Amino acid sequence: MLLKCVGWGTGGITVGQVGRRVRRLEDARFLTGGARFVDDIAPPGLLHAAVLRAPMAHARLRGLDVAAARALPLVRLVLTAAELGESGIGDMPLDMPIPGGPAPGAHAARQPVLVGAEARFLGEAVAFVVAETRDAALDGVEALAACWEALPACVTLARSASDAVPAWIGTATNLALRHEEGDAEAVAAAFAVARHRVAMDLHCHRVEAAAMETRGCIGGFEAAAGFTLHVSTQRTHVIQRALADHVFRVPRTRMRVVAPDTGGGFGPKNGLYPEYVLCLEAARRLGRPVKWIADRTEHIAASNHGRDNDFRVDAALDEAGRILAVRAVRRMNLGGYTSPRSMIPVRNGLTHLTGAYAVPAAHAVVEGWLTNTGCTSPYRGAGRPENVFCCERLMDVAARRIGMDPIELRRRNLVRAQAMPWTSPLGTRFAGIDPAAMLDRALAAADHAGFAARRAQSQAAGRLRGFGVSVFVEDLHGSPEALPARLRAEHGQLVLLVGSGAAGHGHETAFRQILADRLGLPMESIGFVQSDTARIPNGIGTAASWSMTLGGSSVHLVALRAVAAARSVAARLLGADETAVDFADGLFRSAGSNLALGWDDILAAETGFDVAAAFDGHGENTPFACHACEVEVDAESGAVALAGFAVAQDSGVLVNPMLVEGQLHGGVAQGVGQGWMEAIRYDADGQLLSGSLMDYALPRAADLPPIATALAETRADDNPLGVKGVGEAAATGSTAAFVNAVLDALAPLGVHEIATPVTAERVWRAIAEARFSGRAGG
Repeated sequence: MLLKCVGWGTGGITVGQVGRRVRRLEDARFLTGGARFVDDIAPPGLLHAAVLRAPMAHARLRGLDVAAARALPLVRLVLTAAELGESGIGDMPLDMPIPGGPAPGAHAARQPVLVGAEARFLGEAVAFVVAETRDAALDGVEALAACWEALPACVTLARSASDAVPAWIGTATNLALRHEEGDAEAVAAAFAVARHRVAMDLHCHRVEAAAMETRGCIGGFEAAAGFTLHVSTQRTHVIQRALADHVFRVPRTRMRVVAPDTGGGFGPKNGLYPEYVLCLEAARRLGRPVKWIADRTEHIAASNHGRDNDFRVDAALDEAGRILAVRAVRRMNLGGYTSPRSMIPVRNGLTHLTGAYAVPAAHAVVEGWLTNTGCTSPYRGAGRPENVFCCERLMDVAARRIGMDPIELRRRNLVRAQAMPWTSPLGTRFAGIDPAAMLDRALAAADHAGFAARRAQSQAAGRLRGFGVSVFVEDLHGSPEALPARLRAEHGQLVLLVGSGAAGHGHETAFRQILADRLGLPMESIGFVQSDTARIPNGIGTAASWSMTLGGSSVHLVALRAVAAARSVAARLLGADETAVDFADGLFRSAGSNLALGWDDILAAETGFDVAAAFDGHGENTPFACHACEVEVDAESGAVALAGFAVAQDSGVLVNPMLVEGQLHGGVAQGVGQGWMEAIRYDADGQLLSGSLMDYALPRAADLPPIATALAETRADDNPLGVKGVGEAAATGSTAAFVNAVLDALAPLGVHEIATPVTAERVWRAIAEARFSGRAGG
């Protein structure tokens, strides 16, 4: 029996597993070599692939001679754009349309699977070689002879916006999209009467997600069953739909996408890439499975990057420091193309430009510009971190411009709890939040009261100390589609199947906590299946911090359905009326009798036990937080030390506080890393300067202090669990807190702005320039 759940049902989560600090069940295999990643899969007859990539950021392909490569004894196939065209394979589809359509005079700039005539970023795929071994495939790539004509490269946002150098040959503008929100007239009126007007230019630089496992896939094809793609991703269903509906144009039932264990994702792995199409097409042509695994340099060059926005933002304030209006122009570097997931960050998080503050009016313009750099897409936060960084830097800049303490300026402008529900000027509805209380929690956790004494100690030792905060409310956009759950009997065991996809998130533990709690079973006794479109035909994967809100709620509902279905079976076996059968602690009992049945009895009697549920909400809620950061700076070398970090977070009911803390700590590392040392860098010609982990700096364990975490639980009213999203929270707020702390340390020297990342060299140069100009004394 397959039951469809259409409501929340009745009954709550019983006291037991939920709320406990349970260690992740999946870690046992991750730590002992038992995990199974894409590169661990080796089906019979496996072939290996390598990719010829564009050696320049912008170039015309004048010729491509493949004869020598095809003649190599172990090479089985060479694919070029011409062969793909013969099969009807061309550009890759967008997962989301351009908001409002392309800008006037602009073009869609869709990404091809392989370069036909013009390469538009370094590392773009040009040809695909398949051979018996990986080394033989690499030899095949070496044998290819490509003739290139170098073209001027448009690398930066500033150069792109000038339209001086076209990123695409023959186009009149590099502008791909223009979108605006808010009330421009109300903003203009507020600026006309403002006592203070503060303007700020800010660059949120480009970064790499740096997942532990690089991208990779295995394509397979059988005439009877169709295509199978094993791929490292959190969103198998998104990739399946793109491949089936738009690329190969086959029924979805003939396009199976499976993600085994996935070693990190953070957003860039969630969409379609050329190599996935190429492996499947090669497998179709050869009748054998084809594997492609990126090395680290290839992964950095050819995977989508994150961030890379320029902001011009202005704030109008009254004489008391209250913000009257905010207006902003946000320019996004899309890279060489509007790639499949480029559009996600355009609107996502735009409301964060006014943050958690009671700003009456706002207007924002978003522009997407093409450059000859790698494509960009969502990276942990998907637009929210960029906008929060802008807002929270603006608060510090405005405070210093008008002579007010940055924390005091925030207090004067934060939305009050008693004002709930409240709608921001850019359209987000806030409910059940108290940002001022979260600010107090973070300050207490960071011992802000003792900061002045610690600063004095640093000063006595010849060092500088700073303190910074970041207050924010996340506008989680949710999903219009459900994230279903299914519970069925397989070989006498209950198996939970979910439509989400973990990449280190801990779903196997958290979802089973909910189910075990409601069913009265040990967590370890429940099987778990995810990220397989053949076993879970409907799903949306993991993104936007929605897995617990949507998926966890569906798991809760499927547990209720399971108990109801099992009660019916138990009533039949016990010879009792259903209403007389009680369920508690994993046992079904007949009232007035000592007879009891467990789940083993139910499954033995009902071998086809099968129930499903899908929470019908959208996961649109507003978790809120405050980060507080303390740093110490060596003025002689510019070296920054992270002295302390605190996170105060309200993400609703906590299913597993240990997992929540882990998500927060990891997000802090990524956000601080962005502000401190991480950066994708290109030279003026578009050559990648940070193409390995020798050149792309990542924070290490020794760089981060213990992170103080203060968790609050304000129950959400939009889902039966009462949870709110948490997966992207810490990456959203930590960059601003860190950069604010560094600039607070440097403020006494007259340094008020440094381009991120604030490396030791940049800090040292800023101090030296301040001393040379006379702004600093000493």
